[in-house]
Amino acid sequence: MKKLWMILITILFVSGIAYAQDLILEKSPEEIIVFAGDSMFYQRETWRVELQKGENIYSWGKSLTLNDEEVFIQVEGGILLSTINDSSNQNTIVSIYADQPTTGMIHLTFPLEYLHLNYLYQFFWEPDEIAPVGRLLVDIMNQSQEAIRNRVFVIANQRLVLNLEPFETKRLIVEEFQMINAEKISRYNPSYFHDTNIHFFWDLLLPDAILFPGKAEYFEKSSSGVVFLGENYLSGETPQLRAEVGESTDVVVEEKVEKQEKLNQIYNQEGKEVLFDTREKKTYRVANRGTEKKKIEVVVPLQAGYELISHSVPLSRTEMNQISFILELDAQQEINVSIEVSGKNLTSGFVFR
Repeated sequence: MKKLWMILITILFVSGIAYAQDLILEKSPEEIIVFAGDSMFYQRETWRVELQKGENIYSWGKSLTLNDEEVFIQVEGGILLSTINDSSNQNTIVSIYADQPTTGMIHLTFPLEYLHLNYLYQFFWEPDEIAPVGRLLVDIMNQSQEAIRNRVFVIANQRLVLNLEPFETKRLIVEEFQMINAEKISRYNPSYFHDTNIHFFWDLLLPDAILFPGKAEYFEKSSSGVVFLGENYLSGETPQLRAEVGESTDVVVEEKVEKQEKLNQIYNQEGKEVLFDTREKKTYRVANRGTEKKKIEVVVPLQAGYELISHSVPLSRTEMNQISFILELDAQQEINVSIEVSGKNLTSGFVFR
């Protein structure tokens, strides 16, 4: 990228002749690269300058690859009066007013199209720990033909000094963190999982300060090493993350349809049944065969047009065609749950499947 430069001049009209005085305190700016929430890298240049009382004129030679509207300008120590873009020499002329002589700052921020970043979360479970340890990493890709030397990057409020060769990608650990909340839960949902296994999850609540869209990987540490459990993606829109990390072999869920009877049947002229109601009952035997307390969610497929007659535990409507109940069972505890419903104006089948 063409080196950017700035010249500060104060224009004094004396006897019709314009005099220029170089008032830059430093011949090169402080440069940092910031990763913003819009998934873009931005370069931020900060120039220290000596402002004179009245109007001060600046000329900044921006890169040929930048459009005028992409450059954001902020000042300290004075008031930004105007900016004028000179298309003949790719310069931006900036006018700043100061009511007294002072040291000022000019901040120029603009996007860097050749840098890209991906976030990666990793979560590690230690034996007997109540919550996993989280780690936030980033992959930074330099997709230009020029090397980046000793540049300061600000990512997730961390300042990192990096070198990147042309077309090089580096993976960095940005932060290690603890969960705000972590809860284990086993879920039984044959319709979703397409099997009758008990799937084991962690419901995690992450700190907002490190919430970004990215892939999440899950690992379990043991005496034999580190085992990869699986992966999914974090949207970055909510700090809640549901991580599937295996199957619960010590939780048992058995469902049984106890009763399905037809009522109020209506027949057509040929004697064929065309409309009926039902009264149905289903039971679930849920058992915790493990050595620790378990939280278990059981999802029940149920058509929207049912009428609930009775249930032995509290129920929640999770989707249009399903309800669920959650149990917390101590080690070796077992409980039976019953749900009774009636279906109205059915043309075929039953409410419970």
